[in-house]
Amino acid sequence: MLDALPFRGGVWLFCPAFVLHVIEEWPRFTRWARTHASEQFTRRQYNTIHIAGIAASLVTVTVVWFFPNRFGVFLFFTFAFAPSAFFNTLFHARASVLTKTYCPGIITAIAIHLPLFFIVAHRACAEGLLTSGALVVSLSMAGAFHTWEVGHNVFKAW
Repeated sequence: MLDALPFRGGVWLFCPAFVLHVIEEWPRFTRWARTHASEQFTRRQYNTIHIAGIAASLVTVTVVWFFPNRFGVFLFFTFAFAPSAFFNTLFHARASVLTKTYCPGIITAIAIHLPLFFIVAHRACAEGLLTSGALVVSLSMAGAFHTWEVGHNVFKAW
């Protein structure tokens, strides 16, 4: 059923998926991060990052919905969708395994974000908005972006 959903409809699922992920994370992620990543990570930083993320999901989805072109979809995947829906899932899975704890956010990341990523990526490619080569480049850039962002914001490494 979702496979029949056009790209422009599917991208709108990103916003509620992001909100559900934040709802899962919010009560416990700051404490988890202070224990396993950096004692400097604060609730205020979490709130700021995730309120900005919710706003960015709305803005970026609106832009690609109004202007569904290859360049815009590439930017959407590279700096909004893939870092959140794909690489954040990998972060939560790896963090849960390495710390042998529940990393808050893992459930929505695996159950909602990851399937949504594959559905929307498939639709973007099927509709000619993203080539497989562009998707590979986008994922490479998105992975680097997500690594930098998490290293800076959560681990306080730079």
